[in-house]
Amino acid sequence: MENRLLSIVLALTALVAVLALAAVSLFRPGQTVTAQTGVANMPQIVVIGTGEVKVEPDMASVLIGVETTAPTTQEALAQNSAQAQAIIDQIRQLGIEARDIQTTGINIYPVYDEKGREITGYTVNNTVQVTIRNLAQAGNLIDSVVQVGANRIYGISFGVSDPERVLAQAREAAITNARARAEQMARASGTSLGRVLFITENLGASPIPIPMMAEARAAVGNAAPPIQPGQQTYSASVQVTFELR
Repeated sequence: MENRLLSIVLALTALVAVLALAAVSLFRPGQTVTAQTGVANMPQIVVIGTGEVKVEPDMASVLIGVETTAPTTQEALAQNSAQAQAIIDQIRQLGIEARDIQTTGINIYPVYDEKGREITGYTVNNTVQVTIRNLAQAGNLIDSVVQVGANRIYGISFGVSDPERVLAQAREAAITNARARAEQMARASGTSLGRVLFITENLGASPIPIPMMAEARAAVGNAAPPIQPGQQTYSASVQVTFELR
């Protein structure tokens, strides 16, 4: 009986202790949570700005090739090497520096008969890429290499020698465009622009030249093709976040 009474007393004591702790927790002042003010809580506007710059190319690149066919690989390669060297010599005589002449491929492959069974000879193809920094001589260069044996012209592509300078101008135009858009929307909403919070550039592709392949044949007299470089467009796109006031 005494043990049972002792157990009841201990249980009541534990219950009282638990209730006391709960009461202390209930009436203890709560902790204060302070929200930090920052960009996330700031009125802002996000706009996309675009800019374009049109420029005339100041350089060109052309792939020039010579293809020869002979009964044996040795004969085909010898003929091809002689013609390829003559082409390179002619290019150098026109004032093109060695750094602007690069061999891009040498291929040797068999030639089969009409039934595709027996080898009747071998074809060798040698191609060089030439960078032309004086566009005025582009047409004359093509005509000159054809005269000394070039029989493959794999198109011509144009570019600028300092594309980063042009892209910088496009970025500046994109930033100006973004601010103009943001100012217009801010006025319409009865607010004004504050400082710039973020700027992100949306990277895109530069102008991509599309070369065309043509077979070149030697002609009598001056047959320099007319070369028109036209214009290239460089564009930039930026995402700008402005503060609103």
